[in-house]
Amino acid sequence: KQWYRTQSTGSSGINAEYGAVASHSARNLSSENDVEEDCEDNYESRNLALVQGHHYFTHHIPVVLQHGPTCGIAALTSLMLERDSETEFVNSANELLSVAISTGISSQGELMSVHYMSQMCGYAGLPHQIVRVCADTDLGELLQDSVLLLIYDKDKNNEPTTRYGGERAHWLMITGFCNKPSRNSRSGVLVTSQRGNIANQPANSYSKSRGTTTDKSAELHVFVQHGKSRLRQLWRWSDILASNDTVRRAKPGTWVLPDNLHEHVAGLAVRVMLKHVQ
Repeated sequence: KQWYRTQSTGSSGINAEYGAVASHSARNLSSENDVEEDCEDNYESRNLALVQGHHYFTHHIPVVLQHGPTCGIAALTSLMLERDSETEFVNSANELLSVAISTGISSQGELMSVHYMSQMCGYAGLPHQIVRVCADTDLGELLQDSVLLLIYDKDKNNEPTTRYGGERAHWLMITGFCNKPSRNSRSGVLVTSQRGNIANQPANSYSKSRGTTTDKSAELHVFVQHGKSRLRQLWRWSDILASNDTVRRAKPGTWVLPDNLHEHVAGLAVRVMLKHVQ
């Protein structure tokens, strides 16, 4: 199979980024052609529907584009690259694909369960755990040293939808979050050390003694990337959760499915710990 990689690195040379996002006018990507035409140098600023005053945190993870129904395999390959930038990613992706098929958890590269993804994380040597997620999940705590892998149902523009019942199921990687501080929160930039840890914490609702937390009074968005786009995007966390909860069936095909797909997907994510913050 042919695999394609784009490199994602922070402008400061570190692999995590905190900050305040300036006013920005973003366009929505209406098709994969739009995605392909976008310049990689500008992918950070594309499709981020933000307004002045938002604060954010995100890790920078290389992007590997999928070939066929291999979105989960592509995500795993991206995380192997995060741990070792010298990884021969094409060979790694093909090896992961072969293992998934030979172990009987996939027929064409699909991974239709968080437990199947966990099994592949173990094979790839990625420290991980399966976690439950919901609207009240403290993503700031979970994402401090990790990313989340989660299945949702994608619309034609790859954004979350509740229309298909799981027939367009797709893996995404959550690398960070962004939300607008409440009126009682002080605005400010979160300053990081060279290892991506908070060096100076403003007195607002993002701060804890260890890491950042999300502001529960604001509408939470998350930074996501996936195997069908070179661009990092910002989606509502509530939209992703709603889409995830509708995954109950797969489109007709020779897929390897668990006995109860919904129980293997809904409210579940695989948390993968990152090397650059360990």
